Amino acid sequence: MEAKLAPEEISFIPNDQFQSMSEPDFDEIDGALYVDEDDRLVSPDQKTVAETLLNAIEDSRLLTFEGEQFLFKRFNFLRFRASALQATLTGKRSDRKTQKEIDRLLAEATESQQQVACANLRLATSIARKLAKSPNDFEDYQAEAYTILLKAIDKFDYSRGYRFSTYETHAIQRHLFRYAERNQKQSYRVNANSDAISGAATDTPDPDEPTEQDVNEAIELIVASFDHALDERERFIVRARFGLDGTGKGKTLREIAEVAGLSKERVRQLIQQSLEKLAEVAQPLASTFGPDTDK
Repeated sequence: MEAKLAPEEISFIPNDQFQSMSEPDFDEIDGALYVDEDDRLVSPDQKTVAETLLNAIEDSRLLTFEGEQFLFKRFNFLRFRASALQATLTGKRSDRKTQKEIDRLLAEATESQQQVACANLRLATSIARKLAKSPNDFEDYQAEAYTILLKAIDKFDYSRGYRFSTYETHAIQRHLFRYAERNQKQSYRVNANSDAISGAATDTPDPDEPTEQDVNEAIELIVASFDHALDERERFIVRARFGLDGTGKGKTLREIAEVAGLSKERVRQLIQQSLEKLAEVAQPLASTFGPDTDK
């Protein structure tokens, strides 16, 4: 039998008064819920059918401090009640009624959350507009700001007596700064990759330059010519000087002189003599590795 997933925990900001409160306590507010802004609001006959989202935001009503406290307290109380009921669920058929009540409480809590959000859309939009550097940025920032607004409502501790606008401003600004920084880094990586791909696409071989195959064939030809172009002593000195003796590391003139029983100057002369002989062998390669007359 497939295991049943545990319900997601219902979060809320706790308050010592919740235990002694009931929903009727939130039927009415003592005072005004919204700030009186009738002189600023646009009357219905002045609005057009094409009213934009920004118009609606500008027309949103601002909460009084008492109204803000009332809605935050109601929002968290309803979630507190839903969380308490959720803890009683046991999986029995009678729990259907309890789950229905939980859903109702959460729906009403969401209504209070949306009231707070609508009252703060103006501020969220203003922050996004100030930080955006272009119209496209503004649309993205605005959407991000609204998302953070809802999260901020969930986390705001109204009981401390501060206005939500201060908390909202810090939360949205901090998020948008990080959002802009991530976008900038991502844009840099995309541009860098595009430049690399573009560069690789245009990096065509230069017909005047020797290919890797040409170089390898030239090296093989010169090394193979050691036996007939140089005598035994010359081969030993050249291989030791240029690390072609299997060590991969060239020796100094003094080191070669000590091993060969010659003077340092004599070793130098023999190396020069050997290179001149090998240059004659490499003469057929002049057409491939010849000097660049364009430089």
